[in-house]
Amino acid sequence: MTSPARRIAAQVLYEVFAHGRYSNVALDRALHTGRLDERDAALCTEIVYGTLQHWRGIGAVLAPYLRRGLDELDVFVRGLLEMSVYQLAFLERVPAYAVVDDAVALCKQRQPRAAGFVNGVLRAYLRHPQSYADQLANCVEQAGAGERMGIRHSYPDWLVQRLSARWGPDRTGAMLEAGNERPRLAVRANRRRVEDVAGLAGRFEGVAAGATVSDLAPFAIRLPRGLDVSRWAPYREGLVTVQDEASQLIAPLLRPESGGRLLDLCAGMGTKTTQLLEWGADDIDVTACDIHAHKLAALGAACDRLGVRRPRTVLADARSLDRRPAFRGAFDGVLLDAPCSGSGVLRRRPEIRWRRTQADLASLASLQRDLLVTALRLVRPGGCVVYATCSVLAEENEDVLTAVLTEVGSGFRAEPVERDLPVAAQRIATPARWGVYVTPEWYGTDGFYMARIRRTDE
Repeated sequence: MTSPARRIAAQVLYEVFAHGRYSNVALDRALHTGRLDERDAALCTEIVYGTLQHWRGIGAVLAPYLRRGLDELDVFVRGLLEMSVYQLAFLERVPAYAVVDDAVALCKQRQPRAAGFVNGVLRAYLRHPQSYADQLANCVEQAGAGERMGIRHSYPDWLVQRLSARWGPDRTGAMLEAGNERPRLAVRANRRRVEDVAGLAGRFEGVAAGATVSDLAPFAIRLPRGLDVSRWAPYREGLVTVQDEASQLIAPLLRPESGGRLLDLCAGMGTKTTQLLEWGADDIDVTACDIHAHKLAALGAACDRLGVRRPRTVLADARSLDRRPAFRGAFDGVLLDAPCSGSGVLRRRPEIRWRRTQADLASLASLQRDLLVTALRLVRPGGCVVYATCSVLAEENEDVLTAVLTEVGSGFRAEPVERDLPVAAQRIATPARWGVYVTPEWYGTDGFYMARIRRTDE
């Protein structure tokens, strides 16, 4: 009988590569449907994310064992080979015979004619006298200068080049390594309901021993490992929301505790919208806009769970809001968490690195500029726009602000945000021409950019 963890991992990887599914969505659905126990769920998750993170390096090591290119293989068969090599190379407690036997058995169920091929390739890999690390080092040494870092850390060359241009080779290498680490889980305590964050962290004992209060973000709790928080009583009671620590730094830059009328321009599932509502003054008036109805519905459900009043919602393309007279110059603060490449969240969404292209950056930057121009038209004199992305690429961040501030001319200025960050965040934040970055290698968080623009005209 094959391991349920490997069976589900193989299916998830197939869905990611054959049908373009997001790994986190496909994995969550498969784990709930498969009803794996905690140990198998952890192994399945490790296999899926590890294979996606090390995909390029695994492919380079596998290539000498194949008579044809990896791209010519059946998608399911290729995934079996890649996830098997990942386990053999990175998971010390997993028996090699179990990995090979399960790969062959799973192949017989889906592609029986390829079972002998899978068996032969994996056994040839196991017979090689060098370790995976040594074989990978040989591949790196044989590659061209422009490909070595990408093969070593398993990223596309164009992304490595863009990061290196912004951050230099040493820091880029550190970021790439951080992007291959196991993602940590953090939750945000509900400020409306929780006074003792440390006491709440103690309630994790038994399900996630070692949970600690974050010193990076107020009301944040970081967990030593992932778990299904939805099964945890404080989540069901509305005491916490899953949110990365760096992400928790952004919404407070609008200073919601001072009240006023605020707009979350691209609200999505509402993680930052609910943070505004939790942190806001009693008279705060929040509006949330998104182009997807199901996301606004999820936002409403989250508000109900957290015990905060639902915001006003607008189902629309955010770029159209400045054409509504009631919205122009109407808000004290606008939060624009813009759609982006996701280059700061690659440990959580490792497949992004293989789907994004250089052409995507240009189209995303154009969208980001349009959204920021719209946001500036919606804020009243004296109000501000907080612009943020989960990208660490200049093209989506300070370059966007430079282009927009040049376009709109006088009447707006970017203002420093460092002093509004907690002390620990100030230590690791990297100033840019406009705004700051929090990058993933410092504190094990996601990578984010955040900036604030003040409207100064009357």
